[in-house]
Amino acid sequence: MGNHEPFKVIIAGGGVAGLALANMLQKAGIDFIMLERRDVAPQTGASICLLSHTGKIFEQLGVWKRLCASTLPLTVRHHLDEYGKLFDSSSMFKDAMEKTGRPVIFVERHFCLKTLYDSVEDHSKVRENTGVVSFSEDEDGITVLTDSGEKVRGSILVAADGVHSTIRHLMAEAVSQDDPERSRHLIRAFTSSYRTVFGTSPNRPGGDALPLDGVVYHIYYRNLSGITTAGSKGLIFWFLFIKEETSSSTPDCPRYTESDAAASIEKYGDRIACPGYSFRDLWNTRVKGSMVPMEEGVVRGSWNNGSRVVLVGDATCKTTVNGGLGGNLAIEGICNLVNELVPLTRATPAPTTHDLANAFNRYEQKQRPRAEISYASSNFVTRYESMDSPWLRFLRWLSSWIRFRSETKGFLSYIELAPFLNFLPDPDVAEAG
Repeated sequence: MGNHEPFKVIIAGGGVAGLALANMLQKAGIDFIMLERRDVAPQTGASICLLSHTGKIFEQLGVWKRLCASTLPLTVRHHLDEYGKLFDSSSMFKDAMEKTGRPVIFVERHFCLKTLYDSVEDHSKVRENTGVVSFSEDEDGITVLTDSGEKVRGSILVAADGVHSTIRHLMAEAVSQDDPERSRHLIRAFTSSYRTVFGTSPNRPGGDALPLDGVVYHIYYRNLSGITTAGSKGLIFWFLFIKEETSSSTPDCPRYTESDAAASIEKYGDRIACPGYSFRDLWNTRVKGSMVPMEEGVVRGSWNNGSRVVLVGDATCKTTVNGGLGGNLAIEGICNLVNELVPLTRATPAPTTHDLANAFNRYEQKQRPRAEISYASSNFVTRYESMDSPWLRFLRWLSSWIRFRSETKGFLSYIELAPFLNFLPDPDVAEAG
């Protein structure tokens, strides 16, 4: 590559993390190329919860207004028992909007991805159906070999390629002889004790429709739970969470088919999902839907290889869906990474491997505590809502009588301490001014 060549980031993975990174690098004036082994912005039926602090970053990227226009602000969380009876409510989403000036929203994952993709100015930098096979490094840069045999040259490789990260596995292979324990931690990074059937379904018109009032319904069963909310485009976003009979670890977590999902609905579909709907109602009328394991955990050991490769997003930490933190956590981490890259690349157009490794370590020092908190709180919420133990069943019963205000306080503190892009104007300060 030669030190005279400009700095260039190779992004492996074109999901929420990868596309958000592309937008951030574009704003920073840093060159990049993204390699996504599948199509970008696939129609999967999944939805994503975007919290207020993510809204601030997306506002800096110029995509927040478009995302908000497609849906409505979430206001209240209603907690229902197995009979559909309300036993607790939380106004944490409304409180977050009042505190930050930005709502918490649910949007179709496809729409979120498409919005981020559309805001990338040069689509030739986004390469679909191009997977990474291997990489090699030298003192000046890194070369990635794709599954078509092409070689792509850059300065660093950012692994935004998810739970089953190819890059993380390649890092594990590279250290398998010298550091077998680290190799094992990289490969068997996550466990799965729950699975989720999820989808988007039409909201019935008329009196039976789920109201467009920003309410998120959390329903509690023994070893089961669910989340449902109405979107503004006549859709219901929903999840059914099911405890597995046996836990598994990556890379051996189950891969489910549609018939597996249908079998789970056959077994559990008669349960109430929200007022007026059972999970079977939602599944049978789905626009899109699927079933996946819910991996969880934080990658132990360093998130970089001490050189020019760094992990981000779901390749570093995976949380269960119940907490609604996962996608937001990925965007936070990328924000922390770019906040380290910008001053480094502005100080020198060709940072040394040593400088890059130090920047990666600083990113991890900022992000790992957030990842640990997100993982632990999501882990607890999943088990609490499915009343996974006698103690949690007692706690659930107790919550009918004692309101747990600490939840809202903790949530507001969590979003208040979140990062934003410090090389761009702070929209809150601009508004205040």
